[in-house]
Amino acid sequence: MKWIDVPGIREAERLAFAQRNLPSYTAMCRAGAAVARMAEAVAERAGLRRAIVLCGPGNNGGDGCVAARCLHEDGFDVEVRLTCVPSHLRGDALRAWKDLVAAGLQTRVLPSPEAWQDTPWADPAVAPRRALIVDALLGIGAKGAPTGAVAAAILWANGTAPSCPVLSVDVPSGLDADTGATPGAAIRADATITFSRPKLGFANPAARPCLGHLTVADIGIPNDLLETAARLPPDGAELIAAPEIRHVLRPERAQDSHKRTYGHALIIGGCPRYPHAPVLAAQAAYRAGCGLVSLAVPECARPAAAHWAPEAIFADETPGDLSDFDALAIGPGMGPLTGGRLALLRRLVSDAQAPRAVVDADALTALAALRQEEGWAPDGSALRLILTPHPGEAARLLGVTPKDVQGDRPAAARALAANYHAIAVLKGHNTLVAEPGGRLRVCMGGNPGMATAGTGDLLTGIIAGLLARGLGTEDAAVLGVYHHALAGDAAAFAHGEESLVATDLFATLRL
Repeated sequence: MKWIDVPGIREAERLAFAQRNLPSYTAMCRAGAAVARMAEAVAERAGLRRAIVLCGPGNNGGDGCVAARCLHEDGFDVEVRLTCVPSHLRGDALRAWKDLVAAGLQTRVLPSPEAWQDTPWADPAVAPRRALIVDALLGIGAKGAPTGAVAAAILWANGTAPSCPVLSVDVPSGLDADTGATPGAAIRADATITFSRPKLGFANPAARPCLGHLTVADIGIPNDLLETAARLPPDGAELIAAPEIRHVLRPERAQDSHKRTYGHALIIGGCPRYPHAPVLAAQAAYRAGCGLVSLAVPECARPAAAHWAPEAIFADETPGDLSDFDALAIGPGMGPLTGGRLALLRRLVSDAQAPRAVVDADALTALAALRQEEGWAPDGSALRLILTPHPGEAARLLGVTPKDVQGDRPAAARALAANYHAIAVLKGHNTLVAEPGGRLRVCMGGNPGMATAGTGDLLTGIIAGLLARGLGTEDAAVLGVYHHALAGDAAAFAHGEESLVATDLFATLRL
């Protein structure tokens, strides 16, 4: 999905309202309903049923009013705090406020900085009651440093951390939607739900600490109007976002389907030091909807598999016939490749008839050696491989240093894809998915809590499961990266980043 600047989204909305029979208040109501759905998802993970919605004087505040009304209707304890007197509201925002008041919601008007300073979070009447905070203070048109009651509300919201998660509406208040700059106080959101298209300023790495988990919601602005104004940032990376990938998988399973309908994946890995890594990958492949998963693991890994992945079946440690499998994953927990496993990798990457495969961990190091020491060159006739390196593995694949990779991640991802004729998934902060033709996509989900052992094995298994289900290499990589990050963020809301472990993602992985 491409990005859009503020003039572009304004023009698309103007044309939609004037020429496409979309009433502006209908769009506001759709936006507010989308915010409420996102708020409920975040609140559920955090174990909350209370929300405090902070509304500013513009249409962003109107979106917040609609969201508050929807949350109230769904049984949430909701309080709305307005940073201006209601008589200053205009148009759709005023209408949304009147609808909210008519619905009987609890409201507080705090139109001055002093009013916010007089209601600190430390107030004993408030502090014991944790809540989700919805930031609907400033919209995409705001420029410069926030002032007055809005600035005070931003400081108040940031002061609630880490007790209360914060969800921003369209843009974190105080963040410039075009540049990503924060000239003054700015909300540091745990999640942001933006409308129609990601805003161009979000592509600025400096914006990421304010955004948290980024979701894009469709509110009915016609796609052709948005695409006319859509743009790419300087690095050319598109955003991986739900509106463009939600139709990749079939919406429902046929009543007469069976396990073979959803593919057979083979996970090859494991060694005495890392017996559980292929087991994690196998569990993830099943969670991705794969019908059947086999494990090619050494004897030392079989007890772990029998206990933790009872649905999986065992295959030979170095299988000869691969015709029964729809997709392979090679590398999780494998250790240095020697003997039969190294020969298997050579065959896998050289045989055009072999199943499509995800290559990870030490199999990537072995692949780098095949290319650099033995002169192996990829067959460009078919796109069969997905490589999932972290920066250190990417450096070995490219013959550079990890610092070089991190210094220009987009260039490194594109080089991996081109040099190995593969889909390259460069893991890390803002994971990148590159195709040999140069197309680059970025995932802005995920969090530092996922920097823990085993999460990479889960990603490998998810992608392998999607390949086995019949997705192309591009779709499997993009969808796998997106849902892996989404599960990680949901797990962080539930457990906190510090306490997150890889197996927490199984409960939150939803395709």
